[in-house]
Amino acid sequence: MTKPKLEVSARRHWSYWLILIQLLLLATIALAIVALRFELVPFSSIFKVFRFAGLAALVVALLSLLVLIWGLRERQLRWPALWGLVLGLLPLVVVMLTVGASNFSVPPIHDISTDTNTPPQFEAVQSLRKPGDNSATYGGEAVASMQHQAAIYNDIKPLWLPLNVVAATELAAATATDMGWKVVTKEPQLGHLEAVDRTFLLGFHDDVVVRVRARDGGSQVDIRSASRLGLSDLGANGRRIRAFLQALHKREHTSQSMPSD
Repeated sequence: MTKPKLEVSARRHWSYWLILIQLLLLATIALAIVALRFELVPFSSIFKVFRFAGLAALVVALLSLLVLIWGLRERQLRWPALWGLVLGLLPLVVVMLTVGASNFSVPPIHDISTDTNTPPQFEAVQSLRKPGDNSATYGGEAVASMQHQAAIYNDIKPLWLPLNVVAATELAAATATDMGWKVVTKEPQLGHLEAVDRTFLLGFHDDVVVRVRARDGGSQVDIRSASRLGLSDLGANGRRIRAFLQALHKREHTSQSMPSD
């Protein structure tokens, strides 16, 4: 016995609201990201939007899963429920792909340095930080201990270059510029460089300081990267330091390999 068309139509109409709600939530998250990147709204307000919209999307995704199970034999219910589930999980998947699953287990710190005993010091970028931002002062032994105990940071070490301090600092500045960082101050004679980088997805401002000192006939390059916002950086500063040191080493090796005129 076939079911009345009116009943099937009603069920179909109701199930398609799952897709509509998820699209509205995704649009809200997207608009919040744009507002954050263009600094139109304070992060504290945007965080509330992320939390509400993200949780709501997961709730609707769970509801979609229940509808999907309930309507396995009803094609009119199956596809809207499936799309409601997929769209609801999309923000979580994007975060996982952007951050990386392994970085969710990093310690709750936002300041990483190749030298935790005498870390490079921020000077110029301190004036760029706003009230409520993290302190630019290094957290001392507590932060250093958490960094050393996390295996993911074992490769965060200084880089030695066969260059004098001035040349190494200039090379570091060129590398930072190529990576899209905004160089705030550069003092080649002092081996000091400060820059600002922005995270890919949300556009957070993170500060970087590079210190170059003469050592063993060349120069030792230390770098420190610190987030202005948040307790944990989810590994962002470590990734930034690795990328910079690798790019700097490659740039130096390439320049040494080029034939001179």
